[in-house]
Amino acid sequence: MPTVPIKPPTISPRIERLLLVPLFALPVLWLAGYFFPPINHDVAAILDVSARWVGGEKLYVEVIDENLPLTFVVHSLPVLTAKLLPGSVAFWFTAWVVAGIFASFVACRRLVRLVPSADHALTEALLPPVLLFLFSVLPNEHFGQREHIMFVACAPYLIASMARAEAVVLARGAAIAIGLVAGVALAMKPHYLAIPAAVELYLLFRRGWRTTLVDPIPWSIGLMAVAHLVSMYTIFADFGLVIMPLAIEAYAPIGDSGWHGVLTSNVLAPTLIALLIFGIIATVFTKTISARVLVVFGIGAAISAIAQAKGWPYHVLPALSAAIMLAALTVSQTVDRYLPISRSGHHLPVAVISATLMVLLYFQAALYTPPFYKQRQFEDSIGGRLQHVLEQNAPNRTFLVLSPGIYPIWPMVNYLEGRMTMRFLSLWILQGVYATCDDFPALYNPPDTMGDAEKYVFDAVSDDFAREHPDLLLVDRIAGVPRCQGKEFDYLEYFLQNRVFADAFEGYEHLMDFDRYKIYRRKKK
Repeated sequence: MPTVPIKPPTISPRIERLLLVPLFALPVLWLAGYFFPPINHDVAAILDVSARWVGGEKLYVEVIDENLPLTFVVHSLPVLTAKLLPGSVAFWFTAWVVAGIFASFVACRRLVRLVPSADHALTEALLPPVLLFLFSVLPNEHFGQREHIMFVACAPYLIASMARAEAVVLARGAAIAIGLVAGVALAMKPHYLAIPAAVELYLLFRRGWRTTLVDPIPWSIGLMAVAHLVSMYTIFADFGLVIMPLAIEAYAPIGDSGWHGVLTSNVLAPTLIALLIFGIIATVFTKTISARVLVVFGIGAAISAIAQAKGWPYHVLPALSAAIMLAALTVSQTVDRYLPISRSGHHLPVAVISATLMVLLYFQAALYTPPFYKQRQFEDSIGGRLQHVLEQNAPNRTFLVLSPGIYPIWPMVNYLEGRMTMRFLSLWILQGVYATCDDFPALYNPPDTMGDAEKYVFDAVSDDFAREHPDLLLVDRIAGVPRCQGKEFDYLEYFLQNRVFADAFEGYEHLMDFDRYKIYRRKKK
């Protein structure tokens, strides 16, 4: 008997939309969780510096940090918003990042339709929810880090580059806007410029130099990078002439894993392997030009992470995002090209495949890092408990912290609306100066033999302490430097060598030992 062809199951557009709604609703709910404390500690520290700068303190003189000027220009936006509208700086920072995510998502969704190789049922349906996942869910505790902001701002540039690789010419205004937004984000760290360098070099070989010369996107990115560089020696001359040499001398050795260590780290090494495997599959079997752009973008992002030589997980976030996006593109392109689905009958398979892959991504993300575990445990964390201590014992919300680290002082400072009374956020310069212990050195360098950087910190911190008379002095018992002569480095003992600091310290009494901190309170008169 002749076989009767089985008619594939179909679904109504309404059911299809119901299947796809969670793929967009879940990230929105996830984003709402970021409004609860705490914000990321590095983000909090940058916001505090930006607030002090906006409040009138001279950047790189009265408040000192090793980050580039554009970082504080960008982060001053939520500070200024909080001055004009109700809500804290932390709230408005999260609000601005969320707004940026939605703006980038809308732009990317429109740009995907311009990519010829994405003009297929599954590819066009899958890439937008994957991007929304990468923007909102993947960062988790690193939400708002500069790598996260950079990827969100550069996603339209990435999709536009896929289109450009396939000979699509973008409208001039849109291209300039894409380039300028990406340029601002990429200029926040010099390492990020490895990404446009890799992408534009690939496009140069693919399209030729004539097309590249008249493309406004690379020129817009380059303009922002050059303008930022010039500002470091004009508007923010203190950074270029003072802080940059200081950072090269003292910040570079901190947490330095070396490029070998970063390259073979638990996150970057698997990411590079995934980029290689997915890249081979996508370029060899699906012949997808846009996949090559993703591979090049991922390689540039990996070079950026390696160049920073710290091995911190959030440095790998853009490269990891590129690898996940490449996986989604590989799957969708394989189905679209080898198992072509007609536009009229694609509803059920596209909805089911998209939902299945996205649930897998959410499931894996939840296993890798429990969602919002820091928010759920904030009250019982060291930051939450230390905040209560300071609320009870610092009536003016002023304190000076002798520590090599940022957490948990930030974001506690932000939520208390308190003030650090020294120009440095941490003692990273001393951590760099004492990064190694040579044979038979003195535990502390005598003041008359200190180098310029160390002497500057030694005197500046002492002067700030004596001038400001903070409510509390917190001394970190974990110095972050190697033991020397069998002894631990003690920041209080170190600064008591300075007569100015020692005289001011006579006005303080021991309050308590809390976790890793010795806390001293100003004596009541």
